[in-house]
Amino acid sequence: MSKRKNFRKTWRTLTEIGQEFGVSAVKFGNLLKQYGLREKDGEPTQTAKDNGFFEKLVPNDGKAYYLWHRDKTVEFLVSQGVEKSGISAKEASKTTEARKLAREWIEAQRLDDEGSKLGYFMACELEPEIKKIGVDLVQTQLKKLGSEIVLNFDD
Repeated sequence: MSKRKNFRKTWRTLTEIGQEFGVSAVKFGNLLKQYGLREKDGEPTQTAKDNGFFEKLVPNDGKAYYLWHRDKTVEFLVSQGVEKSGISAKEASKTTEARKLAREWIEAQRLDDEGSKLGYFMACELEPEIKKIGVDLVQTQLKKLGSEIVLNFDD
């Protein structure tokens, strides 16, 4: 398994971990506040820092964001009596990947509509990835993103 996959298996977004508890990223962030892992302004608490609950990432655009240690965060919240009632960690990752592919498909379609060859090439690259993750799952994410695009891959 690649280093990147190991990293993403350990470090997750609020959305991904929230899905395991059956709540949105916003509600999950509020849970972290309620149980002392986030400040009111959304920044991680000193307790979260001291116990290695998060990783701060700063991409090239300079806007920092946090990924949370999936196992530590889940175990801590469950130990505090918070019920896990959502989907599995594997399904949460799959949903996140489907959302990413849906956004990329929308961009490919936009470029294609503008007459750019790049849109066509992107679509050709995305099609096998979409089939691998699941056309229905990506279609669901397209709808959630407000797109009217219908995926139809004829084999």
